[in-house]
Amino acid sequence: MKKLFVVLLVAMFAMPVFAVNVDERLLDAIAIVESENNDHAVGDNGNAVGRYQLWRTYVDDVNRISHKNFSYDDRRDPVKAREMVRIYLRHYGRVYERRTGKQATSEVLARIHNGGPRGYQKTATLKYWMKIQKALK
Repeated sequence: MKKLFVVLLVAMFAMPVFAVNVDERLLDAIAIVESENNDHAVGDNGNAVGRYQLWRTYVDDVNRISHKNFSYDDRRDPVKAREMVRIYLRHYGRVYERRTGKQATSEVLARIHNGGPRGYQKTATLKYWMKIQKALK
């Protein structure tokens, strides 16, 4: 048992550690694709709000992750909404890195924003990534 613990501990520390970098240009591109930077945009039958089209569940998740207290109205505030997206993408980018051993790229992060924590695995988010790429150019 002790030997297994040591092996697991060594394996855990042998995994590559990356710093999740959420590029400001990526955040800009997400805002363009989601709403054309419209802080008052509402989509998905009223569920998605603000320039980043954040759902209430996204805000709840960010509050859980960060121990902050963003309100649902903060989705309309460009500074607070951007901070929420940054928190969400850093967190789930780190989760992606632990799961895969690979560094989270802008593609992975964009697809997580669009499709949730495992959005990078969903083929439905590939079209979204193409739109983000276009906005990045």
